[in-house]
Amino acid sequence: MRILFLPLITRGPAIGTVSRCLAVAERLRKFGHECSFLASDSAAHHAAEAGFEVMEGAVPESPGPLRPLCDLSDLAVFLKLTDEEFVRVSLKSENQAVQRFRPDVLFSEFKLTAAITAAGAGLPLVSTACTPGDPRFVSPLFEKTPKDHAQAVAGFNRILEERDQEPINDTAELFFGRSDAKIAPTVPELEPLLSDVPNLHYVGYLLNDRMELAPLPEGLLGRCNGKFIVFVYLGQGEISSSLYMRVLPEAFKNTEFHAIVSVGDHPEVARFPKPESNVTWVRFVPGRSILRCSQAAIFHGGQNTAMASLIHKIPSLVFPGNDFERDFNARSLARVGASMRLSTEDFQPDKLLSFTRKLLEPSFGLAAETYSRKILGQGGARHAADIVLSAVNT
Repeated sequence: MRILFLPLITRGPAIGTVSRCLAVAERLRKFGHECSFLASDSAAHHAAEAGFEVMEGAVPESPGPLRPLCDLSDLAVFLKLTDEEFVRVSLKSENQAVQRFRPDVLFSEFKLTAAITAAGAGLPLVSTACTPGDPRFVSPLFEKTPKDHAQAVAGFNRILEERDQEPINDTAELFFGRSDAKIAPTVPELEPLLSDVPNLHYVGYLLNDRMELAPLPEGLLGRCNGKFIVFVYLGQGEISSSLYMRVLPEAFKNTEFHAIVSVGDHPEVARFPKPESNVTWVRFVPGRSILRCSQAAIFHGGQNTAMASLIHKIPSLVFPGNDFERDFNARSLARVGASMRLSTEDFQPDKLLSFTRKLLEPSFGLAAETYSRKILGQGGARHAADIVLSAVNT
């Protein structure tokens, strides 16, 4: 069977979206199915590095100045994924990929054009799904923030009318609402809004083992000198690199903790601060490999890190800032008792140490362990691959 993967394409890195696709693709390849990707930039690099055929996808224009973003459809408008000219170019590249690869099924990760392409080609479509992409989702951060997506909706409806497809009222309807099968990399307790979505399957998690479970850098754990390990990943959120590089060494100085901080490709970090006995700075570290050695995590609320922390029974402190998706994940983790959702103002040395010590209380660990079992019990990429194959047979 042949599966064409359509991960989200933006001007940013979008590592999370391609890693979820790769988790499913590598599972399918293991059992003899042929997978290809329509991607660009870093996503294309990761797919090619994993040994998959990659075709070049359309890339939108660079977005303007950052503004408050309410949900995934609002993010799509901001990233210019809904500009009519880009939508037409994107559809053209997808149709060319379909003609070249001749897939039996399409797999999309928040690709607004995938449903249009699938309907036009008469192919089944399987898509990932999450609560912030549901048209009913309203972030508590932006309940009173007006959204005007009339132009985006009008552009899509002109294209849909040309193809004799049903119009939309909200761009979010195209994320996964028209897919034949929907895959939610979570569990019902964390995202209950999705429980009544037709043909939706909770699979627990979609994490790419090749990226997440790679060997740790040599000597990394030895630097911790037997202390409790705190894995820190704050990405490019409201907690700036200059802030966490100052606060973390001060917070954990002469304590029972050692922080391993993954900085990534942060544009503001050209080089690391001087070495500290209680903090180790790294560019990249395999997430699940370090989490299974950790006792606590501090992160920005990204979905992949949220699932990985629960899988390895690690309680966490989450600093989502005003990002609607990260805030949703932070609230979900806190609601089930496995995490503490904190504000940027809480990122101070004394508070950070106090909160981290509180995570070692049994209740947080027990909650994380409970949800580890629930998440792993949903089957992950194995379950997702079965859903893809079932969509074709159906």
